[in-house]
Amino acid sequence: MPSNVRRIVPLAATLALAGIPHLAAQTTYPSVKITGRLQEQFYYFGNSDYAASTGPQSNFFTRRARIEARGQINEYITFYLQPSFENGRSVSGSTSCSPVVVDTPLPDTVSVNCSFSGTGGVRVRDAWIDVRLTKPETRTAFIVRAGQEKRPFSRYELTSSNNLPSIERGAGKGLIGSQSNDIFGSAGFLSHDVGAHARVEHKLDAAGRMAIVTAGVYNGRGESVSDNNNAKSFGFRASADVYRKLSLGGSLFSHDQIVGTDSAFRNTAWDVDAQWGKVGEPGLFALAEYLSGERAVPGTPRMTGFQALAAYNIRMQSPTSWLYAIEPSLRVDVADPDTDVDDNGSTLVTATLGFYASSRAQFRVAFESQSFQAPGAKRITGVRSALTVNF
Repeated sequence: MPSNVRRIVPLAATLALAGIPHLAAQTTYPSVKITGRLQEQFYYFGNSDYAASTGPQSNFFTRRARIEARGQINEYITFYLQPSFENGRSVSGSTSCSPVVVDTPLPDTVSVNCSFSGTGGVRVRDAWIDVRLTKPETRTAFIVRAGQEKRPFSRYELTSSNNLPSIERGAGKGLIGSQSNDIFGSAGFLSHDVGAHARVEHKLDAAGRMAIVTAGVYNGRGESVSDNNNAKSFGFRASADVYRKLSLGGSLFSHDQIVGTDSAFRNTAWDVDAQWGKVGEPGLFALAEYLSGERAVPGTPRMTGFQALAAYNIRMQSPTSWLYAIEPSLRVDVADPDTDVDDNGSTLVTATLGFYASSRAQFRVAFESQSFQAPGAKRITGVRSALTVNF
C-alpha cells in the first residue's frame, strides 16, 4: 500500500469516529418515549364506626396503573398522553357529577360525587399538546397548551404521584374523605379538567432554577367531560426558585358549574405554598401550603386547609446493596370545610417509613391517625402500605 494511502486511511477512520457522538446526539422527529407507573396498596383501619363512608376495614387494591407517552413532533411541538387502567371493570358509558351529602362525623359535609365509566375500565388522565412560540435556546419560553391536564392549583396536588413520600395526598381509601385535598377537590379546584393555558418559563440561572407563570381557562366540569353552560373556569399560578433549594408559589382559581338551577354559580379559591428540595433526592424534602376557598354549594361557605410534609432521604453507601435508600417522612393535614361552623374540622397525621429498592421502586408503610373536632367523634387509626414502581 502506498505511504500516502496508509496515512489517509487512519485519518479518515479517526474523523469518522469523532463524528459518531455528534450524529448520535441529533434528534430524529417525531420522537416518542413510553413510561409508566404501577402502585399497589393495602390498608387496615379501625373504621367500623364509619363503615358507610369508608368501606371495609382492610383492602388490597391497585391505586394507579398507567402508561404514559411523551413525544415531540419537532422542536416546538410536544404532546403527552396518559391512559389509566386502575378502575377495573366499568358498567356504563357516561360521566356525571353532582353534589351529595357525605355520611361523616362532620356536620353538613357536602362533596361532589363524580361517576366515571368507559369501555374496559380505561380512562384518560392527561392528554395535551404544547406549542412553544419561542426558540428552544432562548432563556424565556412562551408556551401554549390545549387539552386535558391538572388545574394549576395546589403545589401538593401538582407534585407527581410517581413517588409520594406520604403515599396519598388526601385521606385515601379507608378513611373519611374530609381532608384538605378532598374538600378542595370536591369544590372543583383540583385534579383534571379540559381547557387551554398559556405559560411563561424563565431560566433564572445556569443551575436550572426557574420562574413559571401559568394562566388557563377550563370547562370546569372535570376529567373528560364537556361543558354544560356558557361559563368557563379560570386558573392562575406563579412559582419561582428563590434561594438554593427553596421554591415559593401561589394559585388563584375561579370555578364555575351548575348548582341546583343556578347555571351562573361560581366559587373561588387561593393558596400559598413553599417547597424545599425535590422528592427522592438525598437529604431533606419539605412542602407546606395553606388553602382558602368557597365550597361548591349554595351560599358558598368558606373552607380552609393546611398541609405540610417533610421527608429525609438517606442513601445507602454500599453499591451492591438491594436497599438503595431509606426515607422517613411525616405529614400533617388540617381541614375545615366550613369556617362559620364549629367542631366540623378534621386532622390527619401520617408517619411513613419508605424503603427504596432503586430510584424507581419503593415500598412504604405508614401509621395514620384521623381525628375529628365533632363532639364524641371517634378517631380512626391504622396502617397503610404501598409498593410502587415507575419505569
